[in-house]
Amino acid sequence: MLIVAPANLSMADPQGRESLVDWVRSSNGELVLADGQGELTGLPADNDVVLVLPPRALSWHRVDVPKVGQARLRAVLEGLLEDRLLDDVEDLHLAVEPGKRPGQTMWVAACRKGWLSGWLDALAAAGRPAARIVPSLWPLPSATVPGQAADVALDTSPSLHWAHEEGEMRWLTSASPAGVSSLPLPSQGGTNAQTLLSALMPTTDIDPFSAVDEPQAVRWMADPAVASVAESVLGQRFELVTRQDWMMQAAFSDWNLAQFGFSLSAGARHGQRWRSLVRRWRTAPAWRPARWGLAAVLLVQIVGLNVAAWSEQHSLQAKETRVRQLLQQSFPQVTLVLDAPAQMRREVARLQQASGTLGAGDLETQLSALGQTLPDARSWPTRIQFDNGQAQFGAWQAEGVTPERVVQSLRTSGWQAAWDGDAVRMQSFGARP
Repeated sequence: MLIVAPANLSMADPQGRESLVDWVRSSNGELVLADGQGELTGLPADNDVVLVLPPRALSWHRVDVPKVGQARLRAVLEGLLEDRLLDDVEDLHLAVEPGKRPGQTMWVAACRKGWLSGWLDALAAAGRPAARIVPSLWPLPSATVPGQAADVALDTSPSLHWAHEEGEMRWLTSASPAGVSSLPLPSQGGTNAQTLLSALMPTTDIDPFSAVDEPQAVRWMADPAVASVAESVLGQRFELVTRQDWMMQAAFSDWNLAQFGFSLSAGARHGQRWRSLVRRWRTAPAWRPARWGLAAVLLVQIVGLNVAAWSEQHSLQAKETRVRQLLQQSFPQVTLVLDAPAQMRREVARLQQASGTLGAGDLETQLSALGQTLPDARSWPTRIQFDNGQAQFGAWQAEGVTPERVVQSLRTSGWQAAWDGDAVRMQSFGARP
């Protein structure tokens, strides 16, 4: 995944391919493969590009959306937000909270359509079209709502404060269940943290910023370049988070602002959804037990297959050893064992010849077997050829019994038999053709 954001989270209009961006490449949201800052033309190639929008590019509005069809949702949102927005609603891009549907209360993000379109066009012109658009910070879920889903990417604290740079200015951006707001960060100390945060969120029924009552519920985070100034101004200790880490957290969230006029095709959305599911399965902590379980199952299967193969091989070797031992015990004159079954058949045949006993390779035995398959004697061969244990019975006089049935009967009786032209060819099993 290639994650890009306007350099220093700038609100400046893009300058085409020469626009400066910060970029990060990551495969799992935890490990940075590469990062840098430069023009769009210098970005590495990647099929999954995510555009991260700076905090001040978006305004956030919580609205109660009636139940309407998806085709009318944009028009309904325009009507609900018309009195809340300073710009004409037609000039703004709107996007709704992930997982929400009409008929529910949801957060709606708004940004300048022309500015966003400029960045998307610049990325497309550079051969890196954006597949997703995500905010760098968004309203946090309320901890007071029963059953509220946890925010995987940025924690579920009642408030989160981020000190960062934008161009030549330092900003403090805060997110809470009340929304997202940004204020310039003073360059000198003496500013009370509660006063500044109250200015960020002046209207809320929740007091998410009370570091005195719930110090563990507030997270103070800062870009390393801004951390010392922020700590001096606000008198708080800040957790250091690099811009690259922040961009990755945003990119691997559930948010996707590519909606309505900026939405992708159905096929691209399905592909993106599958990639997101695979990425979450590979990286999300909630899926770690499943990943370990699958790895354990695969390991057990591999070990089991190897153990079974070893056991089968050991059993086969033991059987071969017993056969060799039986051959050498029965026929001590055989000192070199190459093919124990074949050598044993030859030795048995020699004993039978020496004792005058008929064997399976003798013509008399084969004639007897053939006669047993023709009990009614209405079918018989008129030509017999015998050579080296193999007999051919040809020129059949058949009355009611076909040679094919004779072949089948011989095979059932344990002989090798086949119909060859006008003859039945038979020999004992194990004999060489």
